[in-house]
Amino acid sequence: MNILIVGNGFDLSHYLPTKYDHFMLVMKAIEKKDLNKPINDVLYSPFEHPIHLITKYFKITHALDQKSYQMNFEQLFSEFKQSRDMEFIHKTKGNYDVSSIYLTAVQIYEIQNKLKKNGWYQYFKNHVEEIKTWIDFEQKIEEVLIVLAKSIVQIEKVEMNINDQFDLLDILSKKHIDTLNFFGFSNNVGGTVKIGGRVTNIQREAYISAKFCHGENIDNGFSATAFLDFLQQELEDFIQVFNLYLELIVDKLSSINSISLETDGWTYPDKIFSFNYTDTYQRLHNSVNVEYLHGSHGENQNIVLGISDLDDVSLKKLKAYGFTKYHQKLFKDTDYIFLDEFKRIIEDGKKEFDADLKLMSANALSDIRTRSIKRGLGSNATTLDLNFIIWGHSLDVSDKDYIVDLFSLNDDIDRNVRITVYYFGKTGKFSLLNNLLAILGKGKVEQWMKNKWLCFRPNPEIKFLAQESPDVDQAS
Repeated sequence: MNILIVGNGFDLSHYLPTKYDHFMLVMKAIEKKDLNKPINDVLYSPFEHPIHLITKYFKITHALDQKSYQMNFEQLFSEFKQSRDMEFIHKTKGNYDVSSIYLTAVQIYEIQNKLKKNGWYQYFKNHVEEIKTWIDFEQKIEEVLIVLAKSIVQIEKVEMNINDQFDLLDILSKKHIDTLNFFGFSNNVGGTVKIGGRVTNIQREAYISAKFCHGENIDNGFSATAFLDFLQQELEDFIQVFNLYLELIVDKLSSINSISLETDGWTYPDKIFSFNYTDTYQRLHNSVNVEYLHGSHGENQNIVLGISDLDDVSLKKLKAYGFTKYHQKLFKDTDYIFLDEFKRIIEDGKKEFDADLKLMSANALSDIRTRSIKRGLGSNATTLDLNFIIWGHSLDVSDKDYIVDLFSLNDDIDRNVRITVYYFGKTGKFSLLNNLLAILGKGKVEQWMKNKWLCFRPNPEIKFLAQESPDVDQAS
Protein backbone atom coordinates (compact mmCIF):
# COMPACT_ATOMS: atom_id res chain seq x y z
CA MET A 1 0.00 0.00 0.00
CA ASN A 2 1.36 3.42 -0.98
CA ILE A 3 0.71 6.20 1.51
CA LEU A 4 1.62 9.84 0.87
CA ILE A 5 2.21 12.15 3.85
CA VAL A 6 2.16 15.80 2.82
CA GLY A 7 3.16 19.03 4.53
CA ASN A 8 3.18 22.62 3.37
CA GLY A 9 6.14 21.99 1.07
CA PHE A 10 3.85 19.89 -1.13
CA ASP A 11 1.63 22.90 -1.85
CA LEU A 12 4.68 25.11 -2.37
CA SER A 13 6.05 22.61 -4.90
CA HIS A 14 2.87 23.30 -6.87
CA TYR A 15 3.49 27.07 -6.62
CA LEU A 16 0.52 27.63 -4.34
CA PRO A 17 1.13 30.61 -2.01
CA THR A 18 0.64 28.87 1.34
CA LYS A 19 3.76 30.01 3.20
CA TYR A 20 3.26 32.04 6.35
CA ASP A 21 5.04 34.93 4.60
CA HIS A 22 2.66 34.70 1.65
CA PHE A 23 -0.38 34.97 3.86
CA MET A 24 0.96 37.91 5.87
CA LEU A 25 2.06 39.86 2.78
CA VAL A 26 -1.39 39.51 1.22
CA MET A 27 -2.95 40.66 4.50
CA LYS A 28 -0.60 43.66 4.43
CA ALA A 29 -1.81 44.55 0.93
CA ILE A 30 -5.44 44.23 2.02
CA GLU A 31 -4.79 46.45 5.04
CA LYS A 32 -3.34 49.12 2.75
CA LYS A 33 -6.31 49.15 0.39
CA ASP A 34 -8.06 52.51 0.79
CA LEU A 35 -11.70 51.95 -0.10
CA ASN A 36 -12.42 55.67 0.26
CA LYS A 37 -9.73 56.81 -2.17
CA PRO A 38 -11.82 56.84 -5.40
CA ILE A 39 -14.45 59.09 -3.78
CA ASN A 40 -11.86 61.28 -2.05
CA ASP A 41 -10.02 61.74 -5.34
CA VAL A 42 -13.22 63.19 -6.79
CA LEU A 43 -14.07 65.36 -3.80
CA TYR A 44 -10.64 66.81 -3.20
CA SER A 45 -9.15 67.05 -6.69
CA PRO A 46 -8.47 70.68 -7.80
CA PHE A 47 -10.88 72.46 -10.11
CA GLU A 48 -9.17 75.74 -10.95
CA HIS A 49 -8.76 75.37 -14.69
CA PRO A 50 -10.94 73.98 -17.51
CA ILE A 51 -8.42 71.20 -18.10
CA HIS A 52 -9.19 69.96 -14.61
CA LEU A 53 -12.67 69.11 -15.88
CA ILE A 54 -11.19 66.27 -17.93
CA THR A 55 -9.26 64.98 -14.93
CA LYS A 56 -12.39 65.25 -12.79
CA TYR A 57 -14.39 63.30 -15.38
CA PHE A 58 -11.93 60.40 -15.34
CA LYS A 59 -11.86 60.38 -11.56
CA ILE A 60 -15.65 60.29 -11.40
CA THR A 61 -15.67 57.44 -13.93
CA HIS A 62 -13.09 55.63 -11.83
CA ALA A 63 -15.11 56.22 -8.65
CA LEU A 64 -18.23 54.77 -10.28
CA ASP A 65 -16.41 51.68 -11.53
CA GLN A 66 -17.01 48.72 -9.23
CA LYS A 67 -13.53 47.37 -9.97
CA SER A 68 -12.01 50.40 -8.25
CA TYR A 69 -13.13 48.94 -4.94
CA GLN A 70 -11.97 45.40 -5.66
CA MET A 71 -8.54 43.79 -5.41
CA ASN A 72 -7.36 41.49 -8.18
CA PHE A 73 -4.52 38.98 -8.07
CA GLU A 74 -1.86 41.58 -8.93
CA GLN A 75 -3.04 43.92 -6.17
CA LEU A 76 -3.37 41.17 -3.58
CA PHE A 77 0.21 40.07 -4.16
CA SER A 78 1.63 43.58 -4.66
CA GLU A 79 3.66 43.39 -1.43
CA PHE A 80 5.82 40.58 -2.81
CA LYS A 81 9.01 42.64 -3.10
CA GLN A 82 11.74 40.05 -2.45
CA SER A 83 13.12 38.50 -5.64
CA ARG A 84 12.43 34.98 -4.38
CA ASP A 85 8.79 35.80 -3.62
CA MET A 86 8.37 37.64 -6.91
CA GLU A 87 9.76 34.67 -8.84
CA PHE A 88 7.46 32.31 -6.96
CA ILE A 89 4.30 34.32 -7.63
CA HIS A 90 5.35 34.77 -11.27
CA LYS A 91 5.30 30.98 -11.62
CA THR A 92 1.94 30.87 -9.88
CA LYS A 93 0.58 33.26 -12.51
CA GLY A 94 2.16 31.25 -15.29
CA ASN A 95 0.60 27.95 -14.23
CA TYR A 96 -2.79 28.96 -12.85
CA ASP A 97 -5.78 30.93 -14.04
CA VAL A 98 -5.74 34.02 -11.81
CA SER A 99 -8.51 35.90 -13.60
CA SER A 100 -11.13 34.73 -11.10
CA ILE A 101 -9.05 35.81 -8.09
CA TYR A 102 -10.42 39.04 -6.69
CA LEU A 103 -11.93 40.36 -3.50
CA THR A 104 -15.04 42.53 -3.46
CA ALA A 105 -15.28 45.74 -1.44
CA VAL A 106 -17.43 43.94 1.12
CA GLN A 107 -14.87 41.15 1.52
CA ILE A 108 -12.00 43.65 1.78
CA TYR A 109 -13.84 45.66 4.42
CA GLU A 110 -14.66 42.50 6.39
CA ILE A 111 -11.05 41.32 6.39
CA GLN A 112 -9.69 44.79 7.19
CA ASN A 113 -12.03 45.02 10.15
CA LYS A 114 -11.01 41.59 11.43
CA LEU A 115 -7.30 42.39 11.07
CA LYS A 116 -7.61 45.72 12.84
CA LYS A 117 -9.35 44.17 15.84
CA ASN A 118 -7.31 40.99 16.13
CA GLY A 119 -4.56 41.07 18.74
CA TRP A 120 -2.74 38.02 17.40
CA TYR A 121 -2.50 39.47 13.90
CA GLN A 122 -1.19 42.78 15.26
CA TYR A 123 1.34 40.91 17.38
CA PHE A 124 2.53 38.75 14.48
CA LYS A 125 2.74 41.79 12.21
CA ASN A 126 4.87 43.58 14.79
CA HIS A 127 7.28 40.62 14.83
CA VAL A 128 7.30 40.04 11.09
CA GLU A 129 11.10 39.81 10.91
CA GLU A 130 11.16 37.03 13.51
CA ILE A 131 8.41 34.90 11.98
CA LYS A 132 9.16 33.34 8.61
CA THR A 133 7.52 29.92 8.85
CA TRP A 134 4.46 28.33 10.43
CA ILE A 135 6.80 26.74 12.99
CA ASP A 136 8.07 30.22 13.96
CA PHE A 137 4.41 31.23 14.20
CA GLU A 138 3.75 28.46 16.73
CA GLN A 139 6.78 29.49 18.76
CA LYS A 140 5.50 33.07 18.92
CA ILE A 141 2.18 31.87 20.32
CA GLU A 142 4.11 29.99 22.97
CA GLU A 143 6.18 33.08 23.81
CA VAL A 144 3.03 35.10 24.53
CA LEU A 145 1.68 32.33 26.75
CA ILE A 146 4.97 32.14 28.67
CA VAL A 147 4.90 35.92 29.20
CA LEU A 148 1.34 35.59 30.49
CA ALA A 149 2.30 32.73 32.82
CA LYS A 150 5.16 34.74 34.34
CA SER A 151 2.94 37.81 34.68
CA ILE A 152 0.20 35.84 36.43
CA VAL A 153 2.65 34.67 39.09
CA GLN A 154 3.75 38.24 39.82
CA ILE A 155 0.21 39.65 39.82
CA GLU A 156 -1.06 36.96 42.19
CA LYS A 157 1.80 37.64 44.61
CA VAL A 158 0.90 41.33 44.75
CA GLU A 159 -2.86 40.73 45.00
CA MET A 160 -2.31 38.54 48.05
CA ASN A 161 -0.79 41.52 49.90
CA ILE A 162 -2.52 44.53 48.36
CA ASN A 163 -6.27 45.04 48.18
CA ASP A 164 -6.06 48.19 46.07
CA GLN A 165 -5.12 48.96 42.47
CA PHE A 166 -1.42 48.77 41.70
CA ASP A 167 0.83 49.98 38.92
CA LEU A 168 1.78 47.04 36.70
CA LEU A 169 5.08 48.75 35.87
CA ASP A 170 6.11 48.19 39.49
CA ILE A 171 5.94 44.41 39.12
CA LEU A 172 6.18 43.58 35.39
CA SER A 173 8.74 44.52 32.78
CA LYS A 174 7.73 47.06 30.16
CA LYS A 175 8.46 44.44 27.49
CA HIS A 176 6.00 41.99 29.03
CA ILE A 177 3.30 44.65 29.40
CA ASP A 178 3.81 45.75 25.79
CA THR A 179 3.47 42.13 24.63
CA LEU A 180 0.21 41.60 26.51
CA ASN A 181 -1.08 44.99 25.40
CA PHE A 182 -1.49 43.72 21.86
CA PHE A 183 -4.55 42.12 23.45
CA GLY A 184 -5.68 45.15 25.49
CA PHE A 185 -4.26 43.83 28.76
CA SER A 186 -3.82 47.17 30.52
CA ASN A 187 -4.91 50.79 30.49
CA ASN A 188 -1.94 53.12 30.36
CA VAL A 189 -1.77 56.67 31.65
CA GLY A 190 1.01 59.23 31.48
CA GLY A 191 3.89 59.45 29.07
CA THR A 192 4.61 62.41 26.80
CA VAL A 193 1.68 64.84 26.64
CA LYS A 194 1.18 68.35 25.29
CA ILE A 195 -0.25 70.84 27.78
CA GLY A 196 -0.76 74.47 26.79
CA GLY A 197 1.57 74.15 23.85
CA ARG A 198 4.33 72.66 25.98
CA VAL A 199 5.48 69.05 25.85
CA THR A 200 5.49 67.51 29.31
CA ASN A 201 6.51 64.08 30.52
CA ILE A 202 4.14 62.55 33.04
CA GLN A 203 5.17 59.37 34.77
CA ARG A 204 3.72 56.43 32.93
CA GLU A 205 1.48 54.04 34.84
CA ALA A 206 -0.34 50.89 33.75
CA TYR A 207 -3.39 49.27 35.32
CA ILE A 208 -5.11 46.01 34.45
CA SER A 209 -8.07 46.52 32.13
CA ALA A 210 -11.37 46.07 33.96
CA LYS A 211 -12.67 43.62 31.33
CA PHE A 212 -10.03 41.14 32.50
CA CYS A 213 -11.00 41.41 36.16
CA HIS A 214 -13.53 39.30 38.03
CA GLY A 215 -16.99 40.65 37.25
CA GLU A 216 -15.26 43.24 35.00
CA ASN A 217 -14.59 45.23 38.15
CA ILE A 218 -10.98 46.22 38.79
CA ASP A 219 -11.56 46.12 42.56
CA ASN A 220 -12.19 42.36 42.30
CA GLY A 221 -8.72 41.60 40.97
CA PHE A 222 -7.29 40.07 37.82
CA SER A 223 -9.03 37.07 36.24
CA ALA A 224 -6.40 35.03 34.43
CA THR A 225 -9.13 32.80 33.05
CA ALA A 226 -10.94 35.76 31.47
CA PHE A 227 -7.77 36.94 29.75
CA LEU A 228 -6.91 33.42 28.61
CA ASP A 229 -10.41 32.92 27.20
CA PHE A 230 -10.02 36.19 25.31
CA LEU A 231 -6.68 35.08 23.84
CA GLN A 232 -8.26 31.80 22.79
CA GLN A 233 -11.14 33.55 21.02
CA GLU A 234 -8.71 35.93 19.33
CA LEU A 235 -6.78 32.94 18.00
CA GLU A 236 -9.98 31.44 16.62
CA ASP A 237 -10.77 34.77 14.94
CA PHE A 238 -7.28 34.78 13.42
CA ILE A 239 -7.90 31.26 12.10
CA GLN A 240 -11.11 32.54 10.49
CA VAL A 241 -9.09 35.16 8.58
CA PHE A 242 -6.58 32.53 7.47
CA ASN A 243 -9.46 30.34 6.34
CA LEU A 244 -10.80 33.22 4.22
CA TYR A 245 -7.38 33.53 2.59
CA LEU A 246 -7.35 29.84 1.68
CA GLU A 247 -10.96 29.84 0.57
CA LEU A 248 -11.09 33.09 -1.43
CA ILE A 249 -7.61 33.01 -2.96
CA VAL A 250 -5.60 29.78 -2.78
CA ASP A 251 -8.49 27.40 -3.41
CA LYS A 252 -9.61 29.37 -6.47
CA LEU A 253 -6.32 28.90 -8.30
CA SER A 254 -7.14 26.44 -11.07
CA SER A 255 -4.38 24.98 -13.21
CA ILE A 256 -4.33 26.04 -16.86
CA ASN A 257 -2.06 23.12 -17.72
CA SER A 258 -2.08 19.41 -17.07
CA ILE A 259 0.25 18.44 -14.22
CA SER A 260 2.63 15.50 -14.42
CA LEU A 261 4.41 13.74 -11.56
CA GLU A 262 6.12 11.15 -13.72
CA THR A 263 9.43 11.04 -11.86
CA ASP A 264 11.72 8.06 -11.25
CA GLY A 265 10.66 6.29 -8.07
CA TRP A 266 7.34 8.11 -7.78
CA THR A 267 4.35 5.93 -6.97
CA TYR A 268 0.80 7.22 -6.95
CA PRO A 269 -0.75 6.98 -3.47
CA ASP A 270 -3.62 4.80 -2.35
CA LYS A 271 -4.14 7.06 0.66
CA ILE A 272 -2.96 10.46 1.93
CA PHE A 273 -2.30 11.75 5.42
CA SER A 274 -2.27 15.54 5.12
CA PHE A 275 -0.83 18.07 7.55
CA ASN A 276 -2.15 20.78 5.21
CA TYR A 277 -5.54 22.47 5.26
CA THR A 278 -5.89 22.39 1.48
CA ASP A 279 -7.08 19.62 -0.84
CA THR A 280 -4.30 20.17 -3.38
CA TYR A 281 -3.73 16.56 -4.42
CA GLN A 282 -7.41 15.85 -4.96
CA ARG A 283 -7.96 19.15 -6.73
CA LEU A 284 -4.96 19.06 -9.07
CA HIS A 285 -4.29 15.34 -9.47
CA ASN A 286 -6.62 12.49 -8.54
CA SER A 287 -9.38 11.83 -6.05
CA VAL A 288 -7.83 9.83 -3.21
CA ASN A 289 -8.90 9.13 0.35
CA VAL A 290 -7.35 11.94 2.43
CA GLU A 291 -7.22 12.24 6.20
CA TYR A 292 -6.63 15.82 7.35
CA LEU A 293 -4.62 15.49 10.54
CA HIS A 294 -4.73 19.22 11.32
CA GLY A 295 -8.17 19.92 9.89
CA SER A 296 -9.17 21.48 6.59
CA HIS A 297 -10.37 24.84 5.30
CA GLY A 298 -13.78 25.73 3.94
CA GLU A 299 -17.22 26.73 5.12
CA ASN A 300 -17.05 24.17 7.93
CA GLN A 301 -13.35 24.62 8.60
CA ASN A 302 -11.74 22.85 11.55
CA ILE A 303 -8.23 24.26 11.18
CA VAL A 304 -5.74 23.45 13.93
CA LEU A 305 -3.19 26.19 14.71
CA GLY A 306 -1.47 25.94 18.04
CA ILE A 307 1.48 24.75 20.09
CA SER A 308 2.67 21.21 20.74
CA ASP A 309 2.22 21.14 24.51
CA LEU A 310 2.06 23.15 27.72
CA ASP A 311 5.43 23.16 29.44
CA ASP A 312 4.72 25.87 32.00
CA VAL A 313 3.16 24.77 35.30
CA SER A 314 1.15 28.00 35.56
CA LEU A 315 -0.45 27.39 32.17
CA LYS A 316 -1.31 23.82 33.13
CA LYS A 317 -2.87 25.13 36.32
CA LEU A 318 -4.97 27.50 34.20
CA LYS A 319 -5.92 24.62 31.89
CA ALA A 320 -4.71 26.53 28.84
CA TYR A 321 -5.01 23.39 26.73
CA GLY A 322 -7.10 25.16 24.11
CA PHE A 323 -3.86 26.46 22.60
CA THR A 324 -2.44 22.97 22.09
CA LYS A 325 -2.81 21.07 18.85
CA TYR A 326 -4.00 17.91 20.57
CA HIS A 327 -6.85 19.74 22.33
CA GLN A 328 -7.88 21.45 19.09
CA LYS A 329 -7.75 18.18 17.15
CA LEU A 330 -10.01 16.48 19.67
CA PHE A 331 -12.34 19.46 20.00
CA LYS A 332 -12.63 20.09 16.26
CA ASP A 333 -12.99 16.42 15.30
CA THR A 334 -10.09 16.32 12.86
CA ASP A 335 -8.77 13.04 11.44
CA TYR A 336 -6.39 12.70 14.36
CA ILE A 337 -6.30 8.88 14.30
CA PHE A 338 -2.93 8.28 12.63
CA LEU A 339 -1.77 4.77 11.65
CA ASP A 340 -4.16 3.21 14.17
CA GLU A 341 -5.33 0.54 11.73
CA PHE A 342 -1.75 -0.64 11.22
CA LYS A 343 -0.91 -0.51 14.92
CA ARG A 344 -3.96 -2.69 15.57
CA ILE A 345 -2.72 -5.24 13.04
CA ILE A 346 0.61 -5.38 14.86
CA GLU A 347 -1.06 -5.75 18.26
CA ASP A 348 -3.40 -8.46 16.98
CA GLY A 349 -0.43 -10.28 15.47
CA LYS A 350 1.46 -10.11 18.76
CA LYS A 351 -1.53 -11.45 20.70
CA GLU A 352 -1.96 -14.28 18.23
CA PHE A 353 1.74 -15.05 18.41
CA ASP A 354 1.71 -15.08 22.23
CA ALA A 355 -1.25 -17.45 22.20
CA ASP A 356 0.51 -19.78 19.76
CA LEU A 357 3.70 -19.62 21.81
CA LYS A 358 1.81 -20.69 24.93
CA LEU A 359 0.31 -23.56 22.96
CA MET A 360 3.79 -24.58 21.83
CA SER A 361 5.00 -24.59 25.43
CA ALA A 362 1.98 -26.58 26.52
CA ASN A 363 2.76 -29.18 23.87
CA ALA A 364 6.38 -29.27 25.04
CA LEU A 365 7.82 -28.57 21.61
CA SER A 366 11.59 -28.63 21.31
CA ASP A 367 13.46 -25.32 21.60
CA ILE A 368 14.70 -25.65 18.03
CA ARG A 369 11.21 -26.19 16.64
CA THR A 370 9.80 -23.37 18.80
CA ARG A 371 12.39 -20.92 17.48
CA SER A 372 11.68 -22.06 13.94
CA ILE A 373 7.94 -21.48 14.31
CA LYS A 374 8.60 -18.18 16.04
CA ARG A 375 10.65 -16.96 13.10
CA GLY A 376 7.93 -18.07 10.72
CA LEU A 377 5.23 -16.22 12.62
CA GLY A 378 7.39 -13.13 12.94
CA SER A 379 8.12 -12.89 9.25
CA ASN A 380 4.67 -13.66 7.90
CA ALA A 381 1.86 -12.95 10.36
CA THR A 382 2.58 -9.25 10.90
CA THR A 383 3.95 -8.08 7.55
CA LEU A 384 2.37 -4.72 6.66
CA ASP A 385 3.84 -4.01 3.20
CA LEU A 386 3.59 -0.22 3.50
CA ASN A 387 5.43 2.30 1.36
CA PHE A 388 5.34 5.79 2.90
CA ILE A 389 6.33 8.90 0.97
CA ILE A 390 6.82 12.10 2.96
CA TRP A 391 6.69 15.23 0.83
CA GLY A 392 6.91 18.76 2.17
CA HIS A 393 6.84 18.02 5.89
CA SER A 394 9.60 19.51 8.06
CA LEU A 395 9.69 16.52 10.47
CA ASP A 396 9.83 19.12 13.21
CA VAL A 397 9.41 18.27 16.89
CA SER A 398 5.98 19.94 16.82
CA ASP A 399 4.71 16.74 15.15
CA LYS A 400 6.87 14.43 17.23
CA ASP A 401 4.07 12.01 18.16
CA TYR A 402 3.27 11.28 14.51
CA ILE A 403 6.92 10.74 13.63
CA VAL A 404 7.51 8.39 16.58
CA ASP A 405 4.43 6.35 15.61
CA LEU A 406 5.55 6.09 12.00
CA PHE A 407 9.05 4.88 12.83
CA SER A 408 7.76 2.36 15.36
CA LEU A 409 6.17 0.13 12.71
CA ASN A 410 9.38 -1.88 12.23
CA ASP A 411 10.35 -1.86 15.90
CA ASP A 412 10.68 -5.54 16.77
CA ILE A 413 10.90 -7.03 13.26
CA ASP A 414 10.99 -5.89 9.66
CA ARG A 415 7.33 -5.61 8.67
CA ASN A 416 8.27 -4.37 5.21
CA VAL A 417 7.54 -0.74 6.06
CA ARG A 418 9.60 1.60 3.90
CA ILE A 419 9.83 5.39 4.13
CA THR A 420 11.01 7.83 1.46
CA VAL A 421 11.52 11.44 2.52
CA TYR A 422 11.57 14.03 -0.24
CA TYR A 423 13.68 17.14 0.28
CA PHE A 424 14.26 20.47 -1.46
CA GLY A 425 17.98 21.20 -1.86
CA LYS A 426 20.92 19.95 0.21
CA THR A 427 20.08 22.23 3.12
CA GLY A 428 16.61 20.69 3.12
CA LYS A 429 18.00 17.18 3.50
CA PHE A 430 20.37 18.38 6.23
CA SER A 431 17.51 19.93 8.24
CA LEU A 432 15.22 16.92 7.84
CA LEU A 433 17.93 14.53 9.02
CA ASN A 434 18.72 16.84 11.95
CA ASN A 435 15.07 16.87 13.00
CA LEU A 436 14.79 13.08 12.78
CA LEU A 437 17.92 12.61 14.90
CA ALA A 438 16.55 15.01 17.52
CA ILE A 439 13.27 13.09 17.76
CA LEU A 440 14.27 9.45 17.22
CA GLY A 441 17.89 9.39 18.32
CA LYS A 442 21.02 8.23 16.52
CA GLY A 443 20.40 4.51 17.00
CA LYS A 444 16.98 4.31 15.37
CA VAL A 445 17.84 6.59 12.44
CA GLU A 446 21.00 4.61 11.71
CA GLN A 447 19.07 1.33 11.94
CA TRP A 448 16.48 2.51 9.42
CA MET A 449 19.05 3.87 7.00
CA LYS A 450 21.47 0.92 7.23
CA ASN A 451 18.60 -1.49 6.58
CA LYS A 452 17.46 0.70 3.67
CA TRP A 453 14.08 1.14 5.30
CA LEU A 454 14.56 4.91 5.11
CA CYS A 455 15.91 6.91 2.20
CA PHE A 456 16.05 10.56 1.16
CA ARG A 457 15.36 11.73 -2.37
CA PRO A 458 15.09 15.14 -4.06
CA ASN A 459 11.55 16.45 -4.55
CA PRO A 460 9.88 15.05 -7.67
CA GLU A 461 9.81 17.48 -10.54
CA ILE A 462 6.30 18.75 -11.11
CA LYS A 463 5.73 19.43 -14.78
CA PHE A 464 3.02 21.81 -15.87
CA LEU A 465 2.31 20.60 -19.40
CA ALA A 466 0.65 22.96 -21.86
CA GLN A 467 -2.68 21.65 -23.09
CA GLU A 468 -2.56 20.63 -26.72
CA SER A 469 -5.17 22.29 -28.90
CA PRO A 470 -7.19 19.86 -31.02
CA ASP A 471 -6.34 19.88 -34.70
CA VAL A 472 -8.71 21.99 -36.75
CA ASP A 473 -9.11 21.47 -40.50
CA GLN A 474 -8.06 24.56 -42.38
CA ALA A 475 -10.60 25.91 -44.87
CA SER A 476 -9.25 25.82 -48.43
